[in-house]
Amino acid sequence: MMNRVRFSLILFSGLGLILSACSALSAPPTSTGADVFATYGAFDRLPATDEDALAQGWIDTGECVPQMGRHFIQMAGEQPGPLVLLFNPAGDLIGVELESLSEQPAPPWEHLEQGHPGMEFEHWTIHFWFSDPADACTA
Repeated sequence: MMNRVRFSLILFSGLGLILSACSALSAPPTSTGADVFATYGAFDRLPATDEDALAQGWIDTGECVPQMGRHFIQMAGEQPGPLVLLFNPAGDLIGVELESLSEQPAPPWEHLEQGHPGMEFEHWTIHFWFSDPADACTA
């Protein structure tokens, strides 16, 4: 009986935390905050603006892809690196994209057989958004 009560309390507490987090996320974010980090062996601070990205050596692929934004890449040898930064026309970081040249499970990965403008090669991708990408190319 004691284990059931303890389990019920833990479950109830966990649901409360999830509901609190969901209600906090229901309002659309106005920015990514001060810092966004990527980690793969080290913590790398990602640029929050397109100007910072260019200054740090990221390459603008040159086009704004509807519902995705402007793509900025870094090269890893002769291939683009796996992390892509997504910016709106105002230069704000609105999301990041993880890309793979090898087959990945769908979902959650999306298979782009022909790629997309600026990255016209087959790849698999998964997106993480900081704001709604619906108007990613609208000034």
